[in-house]
Amino acid sequence: MIKNLFIPNKKNNYKALLLRKIAILSYSVLLIFVNSFGGFLGINEAQASTITAGNIISLTNQERVAWGLNTLQTNSQLSAAALAKANDMFEKQYWDHFGPNGESPWQFIRAAGYNYVYAGENLAKGFKTAEGVHEAWMASPTHKANIISGNYKDIGVAVVEGVLLGKQTTLVVQMFGNLTTEVFGVAVPPVENNEKVVETPQVVNPPSSQEKVVVNKEVGEIKSIRITSPQEGSVVTDPNTNIKGDTSNVSGNYTVTIYDGDNAVGDVSSGAPEWEFDKGSDWEEGNHSVMAELKDSTVKSDKVSFTVDSKAPVVSMETIQVNKIDGKYTIFFKIEGEWKSISLVLGSEIIEVEYTEEEEGLLIELTEEQVLGSVIIVLADEYGNTSELDISEYFIEEDNQKIIFPTLRLNTGDKISVGIVSFVFLLLLIEVVVYWKKGRIKDAVNDIFTIGVWWIVITIALFNGFSGIIN
Repeated sequence: MIKNLFIPNKKNNYKALLLRKIAILSYSVLLIFVNSFGGFLGINEAQASTITAGNIISLTNQERVAWGLNTLQTNSQLSAAALAKANDMFEKQYWDHFGPNGESPWQFIRAAGYNYVYAGENLAKGFKTAEGVHEAWMASPTHKANIISGNYKDIGVAVVEGVLLGKQTTLVVQMFGNLTTEVFGVAVPPVENNEKVVETPQVVNPPSSQEKVVVNKEVGEIKSIRITSPQEGSVVTDPNTNIKGDTSNVSGNYTVTIYDGDNAVGDVSSGAPEWEFDKGSDWEEGNHSVMAELKDSTVKSDKVSFTVDSKAPVVSMETIQVNKIDGKYTIFFKIEGEWKSISLVLGSEIIEVEYTEEEEGLLIELTEEQVLGSVIIVLADEYGNTSELDISEYFIEEDNQKIIFPTLRLNTGDKISVGIVSFVFLLLLIEVVVYWKKGRIKDAVNDIFTIGVWWIVITIALFNGFSGIIN
């Protein structure tokens, strides 16, 4: 019986039961039902997203480096503002930079305590990957202008899932800012690998007869190499940062060996004065002292010391205690790691946190009216490493007990869809192989073609669903 379901044979008249018209119709109905009405069954369509705030920031900074700009520092106030803006869109059900009551991006930024001189905002929804979001923004002139603007120093990103305008989706809010009038350069388009940069020679006028020309008695050249990034004594928050440098009086192709302390960590080759070393893996947390050496020579750079600090302070989950007494909530938790600032995002509101220190932890009080929406703790250290923790479920009461552990949710809708098209593809492959071995492929061409076309159309429709909208 099982053989009749999967493999064409004499008993099923050489037609696998799971590839007959009624089966294909059933697959179609199931796909339509899951993707159109899955929400009524509690099937979440956007919960296995690979989009994270860290990924978005990393892609943004990679783009800025390619355009010759500074990297942006994660700012906890901008992160809180982005989170509040996303929550506000879900709460008031709108999809725009400005809300139905005139809410602007700038009011969220200022409410977070970030008194900007320059500020900007990018929005996206419905995407499945951080790369998809970034590529869509870079394809839009206005969004691209924010990403490669030299006016910005800081960045904050929020990625929030929920139901917007009747559809389960993922919102991405990206906010940029600068607290000063300082500008950090002008974007220069990246040079493609097959393009050559031709420098225009400078025309120097010969000195007049009245000018005194000084001629050195000795003429010579000294080869040299130096590290230009990171800077001496700097703190790096990206553990995958590259070591950059340049050389003088070195012609042709050359190789640079990078040392961390006494250990060689890798080589990089270059044919230009500038070079850049990608370690290929993360630098360990802590202090580093790097030096560059021209291979097969004695030319070395000065040592450059820098510190890698990429770990954000986090709330210790096992220490969280939420209690309700006389209409007020008390929240106690401990923080792992060094921290500088803390804020609470309550729905679309950002509040200044007043806390007391108890038992090596913090105690915060909230009124019952303040926690009608989501409750999110935002922590940051002095270098801008930021973490967010949604503790909304701790305030859901069930038999007078607080829900301590969040519910694990999976991308069920997408898994069902991908599972169906993969299953049909496998059946179709088995059918082609069986007919080929029996020499009857000509008898099945029409059926295989029909099912194949159906499979291609369904697959294209499914993966088109992995796109989104920007604003």
